[in-house]
Amino acid sequence: MFFWYRHYKGMFFCGFLAVLCLGGFFWHKNLYRYQWTEDQKKTYIEQHFKETQFKERAFEESVANLNERARLHETNPVLSRNIFSGASAK
Repeated sequence: MFFWYRHYKGMFFCGFLAVLCLGGFFWHKNLYRYQWTEDQKKTYIEQHFKETQFKERAFEESVANLNERARLHETNPVLSRNIFSGASAK
């Protein structure tokens, strides 16, 4: 029991270093030394990267909506009330 009280910090530090080294090793192995054949690469690309269909009608509606918003933002608002005196500007 006294051994634990004297050396627990060092043991936790060694455990931390062991986990860090293992994580670094597996990260390096998976990142730089992967082992895929050309057939596996081709299969992965075919499964995960597919063409998307261009929805022209939705795109045109979105562009029209954005143009309408831009036109609305170009108009200057007319103040009908003086905010300092509280009276109507008319």
